Amino acid sequence: MKRTTPDTAPAARRRHALTRSTPPDHRARRARPLSTLPLVAFLAACTGEPAWLGLDEPLRVPGGTFKEGALPGTPPVPSGEAQLSPRVTVIESVNNVVRPGQEGKTLHGRTTTDAVAVALRFADLGTGYWVVPVGGPDPQANGELTWTVHLDIAHDAAPGLHPLRVAALDDAGRAGTQAEITTCVTAPIPDNLSTCDPTLAPPRAVLSLAWSNAADLDLVLVTPSGKIASPKQPTTAPAGQTGTTPSLDEAGVFDRDANAGCLAASPTRENIVWQAPPEHGPYLVYVNLHDACGEQAVTFEVSLHLPTPREDGGETLTEALRVPGQVLALHANGGTQLGFYVTAFSFQ
Repeated sequence: MKRTTPDTAPAARRRHALTRSTPPDHRARRARPLSTLPLVAFLAACTGEPAWLGLDEPLRVPGGTFKEGALPGTPPVPSGEAQLSPRVTVIESVNNVVRPGQEGKTLHGRTTTDAVAVALRFADLGTGYWVVPVGGPDPQANGELTWTVHLDIAHDAAPGLHPLRVAALDDAGRAGTQAEITTCVTAPIPDNLSTCDPTLAPPRAVLSLAWSNAADLDLVLVTPSGKIASPKQPTTAPAGQTGTTPSLDEAGVFDRDANAGCLAASPTRENIVWQAPPEHGPYLVYVNLHDACGEQAVTFEVSLHLPTPREDGGETLTEALRVPGQVLALHANGGTQLGFYVTAFSFQ
C-alpha cells in the first residue's frame, strides 16, 4: 500500500441522480519467568490506576497496562541509522489493515535482549500507550526476545493512515529508539481502501444498514427487476439463465450477515456494495428483524453512499441518504417476510 495521506477536501455534487418515492401500498409494513519482569509486575500491581483507564482509546490491548502520556523513547529513524537500545528489532503482521470495531488483530515481533516489555500506541491518535511484557528468546534470531500483542480497535477510530509506534523498555523503564509500522484504519463504509490510498477508486454505490445491539437484523432490497436481495440471497444479480451462478460484475453484493444466529458481530453493519454502476430504476429498501436475540427493540439507520469527485481528481464516498428507524421484538419473523419498509430511491 502506498504511504499516502487521504484527501480531505470537500466533495463536489454526486454524479448519480437520486430520487425518493413512497412505497407501493401492497408492500409497505412499516515466557520469561516473572522474576525477570520487575517493570511489568510493578505496572500491573502498583500503579493504582483505575481498571477502566484506556477504554476510550482508539487502540486497546487486552491484558496490557495503559499509561497516559507520550510513548517512551526517541522517534523512529531511517533504516541504516544508529539506534538506541533497548529497541524493537522486528514488527510483523499479516497485513497493516484494521477496521473499526475489530478485535484481536495480532501484531508480533522481537526486541533486543535488554528489554523486559514493549509499549505501543498510535502516534497521532489517543492520549497514552499500552505496556505488555516480552516473551522468551528466539534461538533463530541470536536470542532476541519475542513479543505478541492482540489489538482491539475502537468503533470510532478515525479512518485513514496512522503510524503505530512500538518501543522496548528495560527493567528501569528506559526506552531506546521507537519502531513504526504504518496502519490503515478502514472506513466504516466499504470504500476499497480509498480512505488510505486516494488513488484507489471507491465502489459505485454502497447501501448500508447499521444498528447497535445483539439482534439479528437484515437489510432487504427489492431491485428494479424485482429481485429480492438479502443476506440469505446476497446479490442483486438475477438468477443465471441455466441456473448457474449469475455474473456479479455489475451486481450489488452483501459483505456480511451481521449477528446471524444471534452470534454477535463487530461492527453490527451490513452493506450492499456495487463495484459497477447499479441497474437503473427504482429500489425499495426494507429492514427485517430475523431474530430479536433477547432484545426488546432495535434502533437502526439505513444510508446510501455514492462516489463524488475530490479536488485532486480522485473520488470519495459521500452519504447521499440517511433514514433512521426502529423495530420491536414482537415483529421478529425468522426471515419469512420482507420486513418494514424504510425508503425508496432510484438510480438514473
